[in-house]
Amino acid sequence: MRTRTVLIALAVLVALAALAVFLGMSRFDTTLEFRVQDSVSGQWVWNAAVRVQDRFIRAFYQSDAGTVPLLFTHLEPGASMLQVSALGYVPVAIPVKLRRGSNRLAQPIRMVGYEIPHLQRFYVFEGLDNGDIVSQIRPVRSDGRAVVNHPCVPLWVAGRVTVQMNHGRPAVESSETGNVRGDELFQGIIPWQWDSRPETIFRYSARIPGSKMKTDPSLYRVIDYVIVVPDPRRISVPDLDAVMSAAPNLSDAHGLAAYLDRQGKNLRYFFDTSWNVKGREE
Repeated sequence: MRTRTVLIALAVLVALAALAVFLGMSRFDTTLEFRVQDSVSGQWVWNAAVRVQDRFIRAFYQSDAGTVPLLFTHLEPGASMLQVSALGYVPVAIPVKLRRGSNRLAQPIRMVGYEIPHLQRFYVFEGLDNGDIVSQIRPVRSDGRAVVNHPCVPLWVAGRVTVQMNHGRPAVESSETGNVRGDELFQGIIPWQWDSRPETIFRYSARIPGSKMKTDPSLYRVIDYVIVVPDPRRISVPDLDAVMSAAPNLSDAHGLAAYLDRQGKNLRYFFDTSWNVKGREE
């Protein structure tokens, strides 16, 4: 009985010693906590590759409520380089000096998206929402497939809404032939929004408020769009706004295209036209 008691006591001591060693190692394990975010949306960066020393993290969706902390463990103390890259983003390299124990970057690593990879064109699809026209802006590849999970590039979007005419009078039904533009109901910049929810496929949308459109009883609209995609490595958002403030409007599409061509590699631009857009709720 005494021998059994001694063995139990020894087992308890060994377990306590192992626990003490584990806690001591955990306490002094060198770790690095940080966040990675898109510089425009403030949200996750898709397929971000993060490296430091011989450690590697691959980050995809993080959260639809904002970024979440990423953590490296079992690092060597001392000077290191934290490297972050993702398709369509400017890579980032940050020198870090790791002390033994926990380390944390106070500010998120802000990644600058400079392109929508493989972008060939945009398609725009509309719906009505309490008198507003909501436009879903869909980036598409050259093979016709949608571009998904891309950087949030700061687009510049403008639109022109006109009455759809058919054979000299306002169209009364959807038609693929005989349509022309009639009276202009709206022209101007259309603010866009970004949807970061994981289940969303097309993340850009824009809204033309009904309050900014001229009232017209016709049933169908034609909407012309210009979507400008800047390269943030070459042109800032304020500079882009200044460039576009001097641009011809969509009523002169040829003049606008020539003007945008002169901007060179600072930007890309795309035109799209939607016919048979319903003008009012039924």
